[in-house]
Amino acid sequence: MARVSPSPALTGRAWCCGAIVLLLSAPLPAPAAPAADRPSSPGVTSEAPQSSRRVPGPVVVPDAGFGFADGMSILSLTPRALERQLTAVERTGATWLRVPVNWSQIEQRRGRFQWTVLDRIVRKARRHDLSILANISQAPRWARALLSEPSAPPQDPSTYARFSAAVAKRYRGKITHWEIWNEPNLNGSFGGIRTHGNAPELYSRLLKPAYRAIHRVQRRPVVVAGALAAGTDSSSSYSMSAFVRRMYDAGARGSFDALALHPYIGSGTDATRRRVYADVQRVRRLMVEHHNKQLAIWWTELGHSTWAGGVSPQAQRRLILEQLEAAAGRAYVGPAFVYAIRDNGASTAEVGANFGSLLSHDFEPKPLYRTLRRSHRSRSE
Repeated sequence: MARVSPSPALTGRAWCCGAIVLLLSAPLPAPAAPAADRPSSPGVTSEAPQSSRRVPGPVVVPDAGFGFADGMSILSLTPRALERQLTAVERTGATWLRVPVNWSQIEQRRGRFQWTVLDRIVRKARRHDLSILANISQAPRWARALLSEPSAPPQDPSTYARFSAAVAKRYRGKITHWEIWNEPNLNGSFGGIRTHGNAPELYSRLLKPAYRAIHRVQRRPVVVAGALAAGTDSSSSYSMSAFVRRMYDAGARGSFDALALHPYIGSGTDATRRRVYADVQRVRRLMVEHHNKQLAIWWTELGHSTWAGGVSPQAQRRLILEQLEAAAGRAYVGPAFVYAIRDNGASTAEVGANFGSLLSHDFEPKPLYRTLRRSHRSRSE
């Protein structure tokens, strides 16, 4: 683990973490995994060298680094707002940015691509020395089944593979980390009740050709599968481990370079904490059983809402720092991403609009920003 010295599609939360509605509830500090369980190939390229993160101090982050995730709202920011948000991210010492790649916006008509918005974000992120994890999701209407929900996967997985290859080719040398879909274990993120019954198998069908397509156009990409919410087994969601088990049964092994989970724990009650982290451990055991212990688990979303019924900004800081330390305490965990950068709205009445961890909607710094900024400045002196 690394220690840092002190001193027009779905928008925002709807894209990033439907799982929070399943949670009422930062983790107990966990011991580091034994050396035998450390990934020999953590799915992290030289963009975020593991050894560079080992700095003594009380703020603890994973060796592979930490970063921030943002929802579809980042795609509609003005250039000035985007610059302000990424400046805040850089000042925390973060090295990663998770960026949504909205297929339905980029390829509204088959074969015609609109890259302007994504080009601007990629260019700005690179100027702020941020490595990008690109999350490819949201099939356009022409690729989905008739009358399907906007969140539904494409009818033909090869269309997603072709788009993934097009994105990977365009950003070759700029983006090398690719995440396949977002929270497919929630029916609201993967086509609703019509597809939920066989969602793990449908997702595996999507993943396998996309993995091959991306690897054909880039020399050494990292394809991250899963992006699974902290769900439970029900008519509307799968637990992370149940979904991964069925992915393996469907032949997904060999079609990803890392797995991604979203271990949201809500307000941090002991019961929710135990349930979520136990499920993370079950996923890890499945990977070991299927001879994938050399691969890392990325935590590509974690966070806490400061809405009127949620946690205070001070508690948000404490919980996020504890979750980053929990990630660092598990040697098999790669980078960890905090959702989100900035609140999506001024009202505190909506849970999804208040996940901003660094900035309020009017760009006022939150406690976590001040702590990470102070730590980063102390480390840089």
